[in-house]
Amino acid sequence: MIPRSWLFCPGDRPDRLAKAVATADVAIADLEDAIAPDRREVARAAVASALRADPESAARTWVRVTHDPADLAALADLEFAGIVVPKAEPGIVERVAAVTSVPLVALVETATGLWAARELAAHPRVRTLALGEYDLAVELGTSPPDVDGAPLAWARSRVVAAAAAEGCPPPPAAVSVVLRDEARFRTDTESLARFGFFGRMCIHPAQAAVVHAVLRPSEEDVERSRRITSAAAGADGAVLVMDGKMVDPPVVAHARRIVELAARNPHNAQTEMPTRSRRTRR
Repeated sequence: MIPRSWLFCPGDRPDRLAKAVATADVAIADLEDAIAPDRREVARAAVASALRADPESAARTWVRVTHDPADLAALADLEFAGIVVPKAEPGIVERVAAVTSVPLVALVETATGLWAARELAAHPRVRTLALGEYDLAVELGTSPPDVDGAPLAWARSRVVAAAAAEGCPPPPAAVSVVLRDEARFRTDTESLARFGFFGRMCIHPAQAAVVHAVLRPSEEDVERSRRITSAAAGADGAVLVMDGKMVDPPVVAHARRIVELAARNPHNAQTEMPTRSRRTRR
């Protein structure tokens, strides 16, 4: 079950959290960058209250914490989707995993975290990775991604490959600060999908709608994919040739993904897609 859109909202604004859950596949209640230091306690209480009040929404709500243990203490014994761990590095993820039982998304925002991407993805509690490109660009000394994302291409591929190597679902693409240029945001999201990301982290509700549209397959793709899956079901392992091209197992797997995306009910919280099984650890 892989979300298409992950919508950040300030933890001290429960009204926005409710709207985020209604708009995106999942919401991220933010206790980190979106909260002024003197509002952190208010935000913790607000997020905890919102999670208790609406279990259905809580099941679609992740919480980005800081490295302050008070954040995790405020979430103790609550049921919700999981925790986004900022500036994730192996030691940090281990400390978070030791005090909470929910799934984790490791947000790679440092050079150390990037270098340890596969180790992060291998942690049994990490559901997948994500990139914090703006923080990472500062640490690496590259241009911000909204100015020139090319220097981060290798970092993007490294995170996608690390997640795939450890059988994690594809990472969501990183946030963009571009809010008033829908065409540019759409083009950027399409490019990141070609890198191997699935969906995107968003900071504005309008961005979530664009992400959903980008992931909606064309009628032509759906029709061809249905033909492939139907033919594969009756082939009993035989080699297939369609439209002059060989159809092997990876092609069939991709076609199944397209068909499942097309069948998606837009009111459902998440997209059912075949995910890789975790590798057996030695």
